[in-house]
Amino acid sequence: MRKVWAVIRREFVEKVRTKWFVISTILGPLFMISVTVLPSLLISRSGRVNHVALVDDGAGALAERLRTQLEASGRYVVNIVPAAAGRAAALEDSLTNAVRAETLDGVMSVSSATVESGKVEYRARNVSISDMGVLEGLLRQVIVTERLARAGVNAAVVQEAQRGINLQTERITKHGATGESAMVTFFLGYAVGIVLYMIILLYGINVMRSVLEEKQTRIIEVLVSSLRPFQLMLGKVIGVGGVGLFQFGIWGATGYLVVHFRTQILGAFHVSAEQIAAVTMPAISGTLLAVIAVYFVLGYLLYSSLFAVVGATVTADSEAQQAQQPVMMLLVFSLIVSFAALNDPAGQMALVTSMIPFSSPIIMPVRVATSDVPASQLALSLAISAATSVLVVWLAARVYRIGILMYGKRANLKELWRWAQQS
Repeated sequence: MRKVWAVIRREFVEKVRTKWFVISTILGPLFMISVTVLPSLLISRSGRVNHVALVDDGAGALAERLRTQLEASGRYVVNIVPAAAGRAAALEDSLTNAVRAETLDGVMSVSSATVESGKVEYRARNVSISDMGVLEGLLRQVIVTERLARAGVNAAVVQEAQRGINLQTERITKHGATGESAMVTFFLGYAVGIVLYMIILLYGINVMRSVLEEKQTRIIEVLVSSLRPFQLMLGKVIGVGGVGLFQFGIWGATGYLVVHFRTQILGAFHVSAEQIAAVTMPAISGTLLAVIAVYFVLGYLLYSSLFAVVGATVTADSEAQQAQQPVMMLLVFSLIVSFAALNDPAGQMALVTSMIPFSSPIIMPVRVATSDVPASQLALSLAISAATSVLVVWLAARVYRIGILMYGKRANLKELWRWAQQS
């Protein structure tokens, strides 16, 4: 065990000292901060008031009604500029120059034909998707109201009937209502699946590259002279996995602090308390964190063992890129299926794939994050995953001990099976 611990310590220390580890560890918290801060900042920026000149080319009451609606939204201050006959185009060009000089935010033009054609021109330095949505909604409302008035229909009655509907969703578990919206739960499950996929893939490939590098430099021949191949592989897998858990711990602690002190952080960006409250953060339970950690360990053991076999059976980077494709496809398949599990966590596909050991490390945490998974299903999935991980590690070790000393031709599946059968 002392030799295995020496390998674990060496792998852990070497990986932690790399620039890649430092950069990725810093980027993780920065990403969490941006996810927490950006929505509130976007909401605060959406309250920016735009100063708009409205060119009235014979539109009459339509221009006044349009100004009333735009200013009622709280996002626009509108100044109606009447255009003399035949002078609308010149006036628009003059106001466009004012927009270029940044004395105006935008220029809008309406005419006597606007009600029939529905055509309105708006010029601005920058028109965001949010601005376009607001403008189109307000313009539609004003033009429809004008058309109804011309047709003799009481527009107020129609507007009341068309008043917007605010659909509010709330997640309910076996313990009752959580107060958490379904959309927030969806994004939590999405984030869990993506993070697990990335971290299992990255650290699994790290194991493969570590084995391949030592094989290419012939260091492996020195190492196997002092310890058994199984000990070497086990030390590498645990050492690199320890780096992953360490980094995961840093990210988790940072995420907790960011969420806990979200008000203070956003206050530094001059975001009001109302705007902070408008962004709902997901509730992450201790059960979910435990499930994520356990399935990360099981998934990492399974896939890192497979990646270690890939590194042991090739001698060049180009060969490794080809040989790792089947293992990567299993992970990619799990990620793709996780999207189906997000839409229907209790569905047949989500249930079956959460029991398959090659996809359960991603699918089951996604199901737990988005729904109530029966304890019997969770226990069965854990048992299958644990048993499969142990079996794969054992088979991988048998292939690994022969592959690390093989050079030249890359082994095929038949040879790998023969190596696994040899005692």
